[in-house]
Amino acid sequence: MTTEKQLTANRKNAHKSTGPSTAQGKAKASGNARRHGVLSTRLFLEDENPEEFRLLFDGMRASLAPVGDLELLLVEKIAVSTWRQHRFVRAETASIELGRSLDMPSNRRQIERALGMAYPQEIRNQDLWPVSEDDVAMVEYWRELGKEFGQAYVALSAGNTERLEQDAPLLYSRLASDANAKGLEVADFVAGYEGGLFAWAKKKATDASSEVRTHERRIAVLEVAALVKGQQSAPINQQLLARYQTALDNELYRAIRALREAQEWRLKTIDSPAQGVE
Repeated sequence: MTTEKQLTANRKNAHKSTGPSTAQGKAKASGNARRHGVLSTRLFLEDENPEEFRLLFDGMRASLAPVGDLELLLVEKIAVSTWRQHRFVRAETASIELGRSLDMPSNRRQIERALGMAYPQEIRNQDLWPVSEDDVAMVEYWRELGKEFGQAYVALSAGNTERLEQDAPLLYSRLASDANAKGLEVADFVAGYEGGLFAWAKKKATDASSEVRTHERRIAVLEVAALVKGQQSAPINQQLLARYQTALDNELYRAIRALREAQEWRLKTIDSPAQGVE
């Protein structure tokens, strides 16, 4: 049972806990409940950071300087609308990036149709890799190797490695490299190769031609891929996004206009009594 002494102590404590006493403290405290309400989890998606909104809201509250619950509510509406604008931009960007992604089967099929590619020649991941300077240099090497095969036909037919070195130095260098990889002299390597020097050179020319075709196919794929990405650079469902953007803009403009009118009304009500006193 509560004694008279306890009741007296409770009344004294209640008087000590009356909250802020200054005008600034009372104005700040008046926004606490509303501030916590606007930061509720319902406002945020799973990957959104409430602290980022808190910074946005605090910045607007400092710059717009609301006075009273009404103006604070309108600042909150402005902050929430701005937050949704930011979310809309992120969503629109994600939509475009997804639509442009060359990992999308629909985009790959579009490229394949444009190039007349069918099974088993579908686009591979490496077809979509950017072409590097090393890639260009290697293709030029294969092209030159193929040209030298035609230029050194006489030396190759005769199995003459000395003339091959004169007529086709790049091809001969490749021959010496292959022989060295086997730990053999050039003459021994050629003697042990099935079909001899001509067969070896023909194999290298075939490989060179295949590498050049692969590179040219890759260039064609990348060119068409760039066109497909450009075509997909507009957001999906543009009309729906445009309507949503308009709705967000209207919401933001209404909140700003309402705050401006509320602040003008407050300033007029402050000025009017002052003019009456004069």
